[in-house]
Amino acid sequence: MMGTFDFPDDRFYDATRHMWFREEEPGCFRVGITGQGAKTVGELVAFMPKRIGGRVAAGRSIATVESGKWVGAVRLPFAGEVIDANEAPIDRPFLINEDPFGAGWMVLVRADEPDAVRELLASGRASCEGR
Repeated sequence: MMGTFDFPDDRFYDATRHMWFREEEPGCFRVGITGQGAKTVGELVAFMPKRIGGRVAAGRSIATVESGKWVGAVRLPFAGEVIDANEAPIDRPFLINEDPFGAGWMVLVRADEPDAVRELLASGRASCEGR
């Protein structure tokens, strides 16, 4: 398991939303929250991803998470289609807290404009240098 404030170089980040994005194939991004984001919301007790095939507008929800102190939407900063969802955290939401960069990923999204996504988000190296 990685530390709370690690930022792997193989991902893009949205620091404002505490989210990470790893491009799995051209235009398809695996999405999760960072360790810092998971720590901020607290121990998760519920996770409900958007259904596969669902369209998401920029700024709209790809998942709902609930902790003892917060219930809210995980919002995507770009538009796309959910092409896969991680079912493991539905039954074991603690996976998001324990392994946010691995088993705790949330959804896989095919971006409408992949080039714009890459420019919108910071690379892992830039995130580390900016701290």
